[in-house]
This record gives sequence, C-alpha cells and structure tokens, in this order.
Amino acid sequence: MAGLRGGRWTRVGHVARVAAAGSAVLLSVGSAVAGAHPIHTTLTVLSHDVARGTIDVSIRAFADDFSAAVARAAGKPAPRDSTVTADDVTRYVQARLTIDGVRLEPCGVQRTADAYLLCFRARVPSGVTTLRARNLLLTEVHRDQVNIVQVQGASARRTHVFTASSKLMVLGAR
Repeated sequence: MAGLRGGRWTRVGHVARVAAAGSAVLLSVGSAVAGAHPIHTTLTVLSHDVARGTIDVSIRAFADDFSAAVARAAGKPAPRDSTVTADDVTRYVQARLTIDGVRLEPCGVQRTADAYLLCFRARVPSGVTTLRARNLLLTEVHRDQVNIVQVQGASARRTHVFTASSKLMVLGAR
C-alpha cells in the first residue's frame, strides 16, 4: 500500500490532521477508563472538492475494536496487540463504508497507541453533484456503535450520524 512504511503513514497531510484533532475528545473519553472505552464510535471526515472531482476521507477508530472487526472480516482471530494488515484494512473499509458511484482507494494507515487513523481517496464521476453514503464500520461488533461522518465542502460543513440500521444518506456540504 503506497504511503505505508514500517507501519507508519508517511503522508499525514490535512485529512489526517483534521481527523486527529476532531477526534481528540473521543480519544480522551476512551482513555478515561484504564484499558477500556465506554463509547463505541468512529469519526469520519469527508472532504469533497467539487472542482477537482475528488473526495478525501479520513477515519479515526479505536484500535482494539477496529482490529477485531478487520480480523473477523478477514477470517482471522482478533489480534491481541490490535495489529492488522493494510490490505485487510482496505478490504474492510471498502465493504463497510460505501459511497455511491465511487471506489475508495487507500492513501495511508497510521496506528497510534489506541487508535487507527486511516486515509482514503476517490474520484467522483463527472456530473455527480450528490453523494449518498452508508457507514457501517464496527456495527457488527457493537450494537450501540455510532459512526459520525462530517462532510466538508467549499463553504459548509454537515454532520451525519450512522448506526447499524442506517440506510444510505444524502451527504452534502455546499
């Protein structure tokens, strides 16, 4: 996977900084209880550049839950150290985070002490002005899983909340 060198993401960039900063509160809540986190959530920031016809997606997830879900989807046992392969991460995210009409391609994986920070990119087909998405990350692990998706456009930001029962939602930020 391009951008992954020695288990570290070499292209941090704006998308990862947004995810890291935006999830600092979630990280502190999760760290409040030694070895556990009382909230089951992911934070996804989707930046849509209409002029370039691209979207950048950054995802922040707790390492223990995320690695267990990725391993399960790959038919492997949950890793004790929360380590999973970049290829397994890509397959899992592509299956559980869907955006109509686009294919998410990986652009980086970074592992911190208790979180994964992921980068994906996609080209939006010409003429597409409305994106519909569904985020089912980790909903097969926790019944109370909540996935927050912040969509950033040229002049606005919108936040969407996904759960296991969520259908495709129209995402928009103009």
